[in-house]
Amino acid sequence: VSKQCINPSDSNYKRLAKFFAKATYKGECLEYRSNKFTNYIHLKNPPTEYFTVKSTFLHRFVYAVWYDTPLKNTDVIMHTCDNRICISPRHLQLGTIQSNNADRTRKQRGKKQG
Repeated sequence: VSKQCINPSDSNYKRLAKFFAKATYKGECLEYRSNKFTNYIHLKNPPTEYFTVKSTFLHRFVYAVWYDTPLKNTDVIMHTCDNRICISPRHLQLGTIQSNNADRTRKQRGKKQG
C-alpha cells in the first residue's frame, strides 16, 4: 500500500504500518486476520483527533488515519470489495447507514428475504 495522505513521522502512521506489515494480499484485498472473529481493536492511546472511543474496528482506524479524517460514531466505513477483513485504504469509503443499506440491497447481500 503506497502512502497518499499520511505523514510517515506521525505515530498513527507507525500504528498503521504495524497493521499493514501483519496483513497479506489476497487478490487486490489487503487482509488482516486477528485472533478474534472480528478485527476489533483496542487503542491504549486512542488518536483523539480521530476518535473519542478507546476501541474500534480496524478498517475504521485505517480509514481515519490514512485519509486524515475524524470519524463520528454515526459514520460508516464501507468496503467496496465487500471483504470485511480487508484494510486496503483503496477499498474503503466513507458512507452513511442509509448508503450502506442501499449498497447491501443493490448487491443482494445480508439477510435473505422471505
